[in-house]
Amino acid sequence: MAGTWAHVLPPGEVYSPASGGSLGTVAAELTREHARHGGATVIVAGRGAEHVASGVRLLTYDTPGETLGERERREDDEAAARGGPRAHYARFVRPALEALPPGFGGPIVLHNAVAAVPELRRLRPRARVCLYLHADMFRSFPAAERARVVAEADLVVCVSRFVAERFLDGTGLPLSAVAVVLNGHDPARFRPASRPPGEVPVVLFTGRLAPEKGPMALINACVELARAGTRFRLRVVGNAELHASSAPDRFERQVKHRASLLGDLVEFSPFVDRAAIGEVYREADVLCVPSLCEDASPLVLTEGLASGLACLASARGGVPEVGRDAVRYFDYRRPGDLARQLGRLLREPDLRAGLGRRGLRRARDLTWESRYRLLWPRLTGSPAGPGDSSSGDAEPSGLGELPGDGEALR
Repeated sequence: MAGTWAHVLPPGEVYSPASGGSLGTVAAELTREHARHGGATVIVAGRGAEHVASGVRLLTYDTPGETLGERERREDDEAAARGGPRAHYARFVRPALEALPPGFGGPIVLHNAVAAVPELRRLRPRARVCLYLHADMFRSFPAAERARVVAEADLVVCVSRFVAERFLDGTGLPLSAVAVVLNGHDPARFRPASRPPGEVPVVLFTGRLAPEKGPMALINACVELARAGTRFRLRVVGNAELHASSAPDRFERQVKHRASLLGDLVEFSPFVDRAAIGEVYREADVLCVPSLCEDASPLVLTEGLASGLACLASARGGVPEVGRDAVRYFDYRRPGDLARQLGRLLREPDLRAGLGRRGLRRARDLTWESRYRLLWPRLTGSPAGPGDSSSGDAEPSGLGELPGDGEALR
């Protein structure tokens, strides 16, 4: 029977199925798996947000703001460069860490809070400290500081080999110093649907409407395809922020203005609650993940694979590790390549069906249950039992996933 663990969410992160934030989503999915194995979870999150604490013990803290000020960050950077502590950040994160009971001795998962590791080690010396890195955000930290964090933590988890290599760059540490655990999906929620043959194919974009996520590139490709007479419908699900009630920002308005050239071929919807998002995937034929940034391990791609969709993505960051050969990749550096690749998927139902089958096979290795089985033994320092590695994805050392080996299916 599993014990009690805690997940600490940084200021601004929401623990709720109504939020599209990846940190809260990962914490919630791992919490669900932990409960299935008889464990209990403590969630530590900022007071004031609309958290949904079903099935967990919620501890809130007063947030001193979502980030440090520019002067505080600069002084902390200068101190870290000299090998000293980040004093401003320690004070900033202390309310979150002090929300945990003083004698807490179980695993504590710090999501993206690199500089909180030394302070947590000081405040809760009995706990097992896990740093969970969801993005490539910390290469500006001196390599010596990153190496110290790895040494002080009991476990560092990265959501892709891409993130791991970036975080370890310059430290002299081997990849085996961290665990690589790709994000997963819930097979009860994300599963394929049978769409009648002959229907106009539906292209889905779901996520934050932000420049780096590439929605404008997808809109432009769809405008080009519509002018060429290609049959399709486009559904865009998301907002500028990570919840359905957020007001449109300038970029979201620009996307919708450009999309007006598509007329009734395009539909916009706000963020959909995690409990209902599976149905959105089942109403589509093609998922496009046109990221212009180095996405670490996109949840939407894993969910699209599990839903049996033909997936089209830019081969950046950790995306090829997730998709391997089950995804069709476009070259974001080649003008028109997104439209060419998407057009072929829309015109060739057999190609879509083949990619969908590949996606389902790939998704079998990426359930949240398999993620949990990779993670829990390392968190507790116990040896992994039979079946605790994920279907051929574990590295020879047992520390995590193999790197992606997907190639563009031209």
